[in-house]
Amino acid sequence: MFADPAVLVLAIAAVVAGGVYFYYFSPQANQPDIHPLQLAHQASVSRVRESVSESPVYRSKSAPEGSPLFSTPAAELKTLCDVLRVGRRAQRPDAVQTEAGGKLFTVSTEAMTARAQALAGGLMRLLETRTGTARAAAIFLPSGVEFLLAYQACIEAGVTAIPIAAAEPISSAGAIIEHAKPSALITTAELAMELTSSLGAAVMPAHVVVAGSLDDSDTATILKKVAEVSLFDDLEQGAVLDKDAEVKPADPVYVLYSADEPNNLRGVVITHANALAALAGLTSSLPPAQKPANEDVFLSVAPMAVGANLNFINLALLQGCSIAVSETVDAEEFAAMAYLVKPTFTYLDPVVARDLVQLFYSHIDKYPKLENKIFNTGYRRAVDSLMRGILPKINFWDLTYFRHYRNVIGGRLRLMYVDGLMTPAKSLEWLRVLHGAKVIPIFGTRETSAIATTGQFYDYASAIDTHNVGAPLTCNEIKVVDAKDVGLSAEDQPNPRGTIAVRGSNVTAALWNVHESAVHADEWLLTSYYGECLPNGTLSVLGSRDNVIKSALCPTGYIFVEQLERVITSSPAINDVCVVARPNSKSIGMVIYPRPMELFDAGTRLKREYKLDQIDNYPWCFDYIREKVVEAVRESRSYQWLAQLPSDLIRIKLVSEPFTTKNGLAHVDGTNNRSGAKSILNLG
Repeated sequence: MFADPAVLVLAIAAVVAGGVYFYYFSPQANQPDIHPLQLAHQASVSRVRESVSESPVYRSKSAPEGSPLFSTPAAELKTLCDVLRVGRRAQRPDAVQTEAGGKLFTVSTEAMTARAQALAGGLMRLLETRTGTARAAAIFLPSGVEFLLAYQACIEAGVTAIPIAAAEPISSAGAIIEHAKPSALITTAELAMELTSSLGAAVMPAHVVVAGSLDDSDTATILKKVAEVSLFDDLEQGAVLDKDAEVKPADPVYVLYSADEPNNLRGVVITHANALAALAGLTSSLPPAQKPANEDVFLSVAPMAVGANLNFINLALLQGCSIAVSETVDAEEFAAMAYLVKPTFTYLDPVVARDLVQLFYSHIDKYPKLENKIFNTGYRRAVDSLMRGILPKINFWDLTYFRHYRNVIGGRLRLMYVDGLMTPAKSLEWLRVLHGAKVIPIFGTRETSAIATTGQFYDYASAIDTHNVGAPLTCNEIKVVDAKDVGLSAEDQPNPRGTIAVRGSNVTAALWNVHESAVHADEWLLTSYYGECLPNGTLSVLGSRDNVIKSALCPTGYIFVEQLERVITSSPAINDVCVVARPNSKSIGMVIYPRPMELFDAGTRLKREYKLDQIDNYPWCFDYIREKVVEAVRESRSYQWLAQLPSDLIRIKLVSEPFTTKNGLAHVDGTNNRSGAKSILNLG
């Protein structure tokens, strides 16, 4: 009369499993995370254009036309001194986290506050800033506790900080110091000695503050001959910040230099008001429930001296978040630190973002054929969900694959900011699928306090489908202006194109040691970048004016290098590429770092031998990578012509390691070092 109990149990289990599958696992059972209309119109567009040579003005929908642009996250915040005061209320036991030897070391908010204020008092006494004379201190330190202490101390002492990444070549760091003429240099004994021996005593500021010990008597003797030397710890001891420095919103808080312009150094002055406006734009771009709070952990991977990273450090300081520090260009080191500290938000520069994608590419390539096929099926389903506005949730592939990759970097990451200009759409796709985080592209220049646009929190598809860097922040507005010299016009169809112009509270044109400013607060600043305004209100950045190649090979006469590099690195076979050429050259040069596992798999299929460190000795590798370049450009509407060029017009040089500052192929902010690439290709 009754079925076999075992059969009945199996039948019930099958029904339950089927129900669970269709309820949780099927993408069709989910609705978009936000109404599609909100993604179709991500910016408020002005109804009137000022002239036919300009596009309409694009603003954040949170600050539409007729309303004031945001200038501060809260009315009580007038300077970054207020940011520190508010953030310190959290009193976290792990305000700063660092790693050494696989162990985690923490410093509490109370200890950081006491040390930073003591150091601020010591700096004020050392530089006598109470006289009202403008003072500046170059911070030439590795990212870590000392850098954060020096940065906060400069803010509280009213001393303008000039951050310089420790990874910066000594010649570049010396050129910045020589141009900036700071009153003090905060650095390590080793870096101070390198500066002195490489550039001579003339470049050294009057005061050198050494972080760490100065045990070597020879080093101490040499340094004391060229400057007044103080120890970091000595400045802290006995110093008391008994009176706050008089700091105004218009006062400079830090200066952003770029070492990629050695013959034309320009230090862009960021005021307290600029930094607060950037903070306001950043925080207002997130839904209220997603804004970082004091229980969050920010993992600082890029050098702390990089402008974009400073914005996120300011955000973490404001919200009282823990700041975990792991300055690296190695994705494995990033993952190891993330596993320890379990970050909730981070910013990845282009080098680390590409290396992270490469790391997981290589891991997945090692799957057996059947498992690889199963993974790729799940990956395609996840991408399909993203394109329909759904962040993949719990499903079979999430449980068996994707969750593992999330746990590798701590399992709690929900916000991953990346450089929108240099990060290919394919990398955005990979990071979103594998890590389940909101991967948000940003874009800015030093003149916009290093941030002017950001991707929408719920926009999972547009930066993949049509590469863009998001919509304007609430603190600035954007338009494009005719750039006839490169064939771009606000009248172009289907979308206006031209030079990107920005106006807002985060915009500055003040240059350090230059008394004239190019624009005032209510005027437009023409950036050095070309862009295209897309129908959904987002901005696509074509490239930098400094890197445009004038070439008769291209039908339009101009090659937008960054755009072409994004196209080429969309290939699974290519990790890094730098495109260079002489003006009006009849050939194009490319320095390429291929993905090792892709070459290994190709060698296995073709039964060819190869060693990555001797890649120059294997002609088949050049042929294979050239084919992959051609495949990538064929899929691009803008660069299909490149696939038709004779092979001798495309010079390719393969290198055996990722682009870094050490091999001269990347700058400290992760952008390509084109001088290094030209040197490799003998283009001088």
